[in-house]
Amino acid sequence: MRLTITIALLLALAACGKSAEQKQREEAATLTSLGEKYVREKVLEPGQAQFRNQFIGKGGAPCGEVNAKDAFGSYIGFQRYISVARDLTVLAQDVTPAEFEAQWRQLCR
Repeated sequence: MRLTITIALLLALAACGKSAEQKQREEAATLTSLGEKYVREKVLEPGQAQFRNQFIGKGGAPCGEVNAKDAFGSYIGFQRYISVARDLTVLAQDVTPAEFEAQWRQLCR
């Protein structure tokens, strides 16, 4: 009887851990999607934006790299971004390199 109860408790604890882990993954996916959405709003051809190396930084800020097209239709190369909110989405090209680095260290590392 004790063994059955112990096994049942262990299985219940394992299920709780999975649901918390699953919830964390879902939250990260939602934040990443929002970050992509806000970055797409800042580039010339949103549907052509390419993303890589995405992760959730400190305090839940989506961080990563985006490759977008310029006014001539050419990709400019991957650049880092930080997306705290719609009005607080910053691409590396938007500010000086020193300012971006400081924000990256604060929000993404």
